[in-house]
Amino acid sequence: MSSSFWSSSHCRYWLVTRSHLLAARSLDSQYATPRQLYCLGIWFANLIQKLGKKLNLRQIPIATATVLFRRFYLKNHYCETNPYLVIAACLFVAAKVEETPVHIKVVVNDAKIVFTENGIRMFSPEPTKVGEMEFYLLEDLDFHLVVFHPYRSLLHICGREPADSGKFAKSRVEEDAEIKRKETEARRKHEDARKVSLGVGRMNAMIDDVSGGEWEESEEKRIRRLMGRGSGEGLMDIDEGVVQMCLFVINDTYRTDVHLLYPPYVISLAVLYIGFCFVAKNNPTGTRTTRGSSFQVTNLASSTDINAALGLDAPPTGVAEFFASFEVSLPILFACIQDIIVLYPIWEAFEPMSRGADAKAEKDKDSFTSDDAEALVRRMIEARAVALTHPDTSSYQLAGSKRRRP
Repeated sequence: MSSSFWSSSHCRYWLVTRSHLLAARSLDSQYATPRQLYCLGIWFANLIQKLGKKLNLRQIPIATATVLFRRFYLKNHYCETNPYLVIAACLFVAAKVEETPVHIKVVVNDAKIVFTENGIRMFSPEPTKVGEMEFYLLEDLDFHLVVFHPYRSLLHICGREPADSGKFAKSRVEEDAEIKRKETEARRKHEDARKVSLGVGRMNAMIDDVSGGEWEESEEKRIRRLMGRGSGEGLMDIDEGVVQMCLFVINDTYRTDVHLLYPPYVISLAVLYIGFCFVAKNNPTGTRTTRGSSFQVTNLASSTDINAALGLDAPPTGVAEFFASFEVSLPILFACIQDIIVLYPIWEAFEPMSRGADAKAEKDKDSFTSDDAEALVRRMIEARAVALTHPDTSSYQLAGSKRRRP
């Protein structure tokens, strides 16, 4: 597995644009509305969650399976595959990728139970089918199985666990002092060499060149070197309740497409912004409702002292200053926030929390709920089969080709 997100297959191959997403769903959009396709994404993510819990998997393998499922359907379509077989294969592969393998027969048996409980009759409980689907899945994913999740980025940003900064022989203060010493020695040697070659009389005329020598590090490069090494310090004292809420919101984001559109650190910042807004709304006075992290408090004190010794600014104390300290495009950040927020009203309409008379009364002819999802998948697959069998008489046209006129 790649230790660097920027050199990983996740960053290089599996961050796509919105136009790519729309093109990937162009065929499915002939058989369902955009809202129905969005709800199907929620439906499949919920099934992955239920089956993952049935298999006693942790959240990370479940999240990995959800991302692999969405990556697979960047190259395939719901109407041309069996999504429930893909779900079982994704969990089977994700469990192995995250080093918590489950036997294929256990996956098949538990999948049969979960799908039966949800009224799904399209799943074939045969281990050979899941094993065959595994090879198709790996081929379409180009064997890129590395998935970076926002959980760790969030904990690093909040100072809840140390960043993977590597092992260094010297601290940042010692490293900075040594570089400054080398700069001073290089400047002195350069001055001595010029005195010998040019003479003392011409030295004053060339003194301006000395201050701009290539051995001298600019202040911007110095700050990037010191802060880019990864200190592992929390940047702000963040309430524990905010962090816990953000972890729950990250779980919800796997029902959206944000993991195909944004890097994990952008998702972490977007979720943190939502957490801050929610706490500010429910706690206008700003009083702390839960304790902070003792690990973070210790590192914040250390961070303040180290930054003072290096001549850098102290860690931020306000939310606005905290977000401004990140070199992240605000339009991209707020687009990610919007993509997350829009999930909740659609999810609530798709799976109402109340299943009583009120919920039934609110249902109209245009509504689409979880009870309709399984039937829609079957209709899409059947309609596509008809379109492929009888392309001239079908009401649907093939992807990438024009219908022939009779």
